[in-house]
Amino acid sequence: MISCQNYPQDSYKQQYVVQSYMVAQQHLPYVSVATTIKATSKFSFDSTGVNDANVSISLLDNSGNMVEHYPYIRTNYPGIYRPAVVRLVKPRRKYQLHITFPNNSDVINAYTTVPDTFHHVGSIPDTVTYQQKKPIVIRTTPSYYPGRQNIYIFTVLAADTSESLLTPFYLNRVKNNQNVYSSEFAKNSSGIINQDNYTLNSDGTLSLNFPWIGVAFYGDNKLVTNAIDDNLYDFIRSQSVQTGGSTIPPGQIQNIINHVQGGIGVFGSIASDTVSTYVKRQPSQ
Repeated sequence: MISCQNYPQDSYKQQYVVQSYMVAQQHLPYVSVATTIKATSKFSFDSTGVNDANVSISLLDNSGNMVEHYPYIRTNYPGIYRPAVVRLVKPRRKYQLHITFPNNSDVINAYTTVPDTFHHVGSIPDTVTYQQKKPIVIRTTPSYYPGRQNIYIFTVLAADTSESLLTPFYLNRVKNNQNVYSSEFAKNSSGIINQDNYTLNSDGTLSLNFPWIGVAFYGDNKLVTNAIDDNLYDFIRSQSVQTGGSTIPPGQIQNIINHVQGGIGVFGSIASDTVSTYVKRQPSQ
């Protein structure tokens, strides 16, 4: 006879949840600070947002010493903090997120190393046919990340999210689930693209075949190539296992991998570049 008992991790304990994404050569990002709630409770960010946190981000040197310190201030939205100064995020540099609270001794720390910038070279056609035999090839200068190969994710930003413009896969998802709406696919991301999925050209540039599964709408689309840090890589690959992207039996699935000390969430960073194209229907569609 087998009894069902809770494992230690099954006992609920409230935790802090943080979220912030650094983008190379863009302004310092907003930071959200909230708390978890029980799975049986109705979620509301108004009630879970933490409004009295002391939030800051610091630029570190190679030895982990603080070079610059950027204080944050709370916005009018619950749990949302913005930088008090205007600074651009430096590529190939390490940053620390540091959070404390006035009424307790809790401390949250997280670190990210920002991938190097890169840019697209050459061009892609102004118009492409959906799922044409000749793939869309994204050619870029290489990014850089210390200690490992480059890892990418594509994001597609659609200009028009009308249901009538949905590509077949996403149209079926909307029609087969009344709780799914076309607007949910306005910003659509691919899975992780690692070294096995791209070609190193003789001139040092990289060629990546754009995955059609990322295109949710016909019409004008922005194709964003993102080089991601270790924090986002670990979070996304472990999240895909949680949401059914694995054959691991239930009970053996690992927890989401996050690198937040004193809480959970994501303090990650990316470098990105964007090209645009018009996706038209196949003649038979």
